[in-house]
Amino acid sequence: MGYAIMQKELVVPELGQLKRAFTVLPQLTDMDAQTVVHDAFGIIMRGLDLESAGLLQSALQLEGVHTEVVEESKLPSFPPAKIARQIEFGPSHLTIYDPMKRVSEVPWGYIMLLGAGLVRTREQHKVKELETIGGTRSKEEIVDHLMVEIFLSGGARYSINGDDFIWEHLGARMTEDRQMNFVLTLAELAKHAPQAGMNRGAFLAAQDPPELFPYPSRPMFNEELTWMLWRIGKMHAAAGFDI
Repeated sequence: MGYAIMQKELVVPELGQLKRAFTVLPQLTDMDAQTVVHDAFGIIMRGLDLESAGLLQSALQLEGVHTEVVEESKLPSFPPAKIARQIEFGPSHLTIYDPMKRVSEVPWGYIMLLGAGLVRTREQHKVKELETIGGTRSKEEIVDHLMVEIFLSGGARYSINGDDFIWEHLGARMTEDRQMNFVLTLAELAKHAPQAGMNRGAFLAAQDPPELFPYPSRPMFNEELTWMLWRIGKMHAAAGFDI
């Protein structure tokens, strides 16, 4: 059974704090501390046994890094994604169109979490070899995608990929710049669903002036969303109702 070390607040620890705390576990190195500093998205470490997790939590506490030990099987998982290709803003609900033009209407109050960011992915593409060689080969490329995840209370989730999204809901404000369309859309979503939690990418995109927050990989983007869902679940449980 594996355990995770979860931060109580989404604050990136200092490298020195982690290096000193990590000395309590012989399998952890300064390189591990460096990795966590660069990829700290709410979950310090996964896959620890209970004793190791307790030792590391205590060491982090002494360094001023406040965490909780959580059984990994109890961390929230993502519901299956429904693809959103186009949206429209209404006074009482968000209208979502999937790739087949099927319509869903989501009351604004149902939106629980907005996740967004400029997410870096590694992708394999087939490219043609020179004519003298013939055939094709695979080439890995680093590609940045504008991603939005909309989590609803009750367990539904809608995903937007800015590469093939239709931005016509912006009307006269729509531009040729996808990044500008992206931040304008996040600002509108945040305005219509003020009760929704937001990850760092969504929060910064919705500010004035807006900022695109980069995530080094899709797993890191998902890690932060997992942390956000865990925090929202704790707050709702403390308030006495389910999500």
